[in-house]
Amino acid sequence: MRKLDSLTATLTEDLDRKAWVPGPLERTLASRLLLACAGDGQLTPARLRETLWEGSVALTYTAGGRLARLLAGSCEVAEATAPGAEPALSAALRLLERTARAGSPDSDGL
Repeated sequence: MRKLDSLTATLTEDLDRKAWVPGPLERTLASRLLLACAGDGQLTPARLRETLWEGSVALTYTAGGRLARLLAGSCEVAEATAPGAEPALSAALRLLERTARAGSPDSDGL
């Protein structure tokens, strides 16, 4: 869980300072994952695996594979169902929401 917390915090900080600007593939996959979660707001292992599969090899190379690592870390935490996992998954979900909106004219990256 600490690994996911650290990765989420680093990506959020980089998104804030525009050191990481999600590309079209990352934004599309984040949007699709959010759509899959729309009913219950849960990042489930099946949804995360499906998104990783959809991104295929390209996602592991896009922007150094940072979004792929976030999704894989989220999947690991979601599968473990450890106490206290919800805050880490919620933070990852908020970052995915920002990722999906990044680059849109009304987002300013936020």
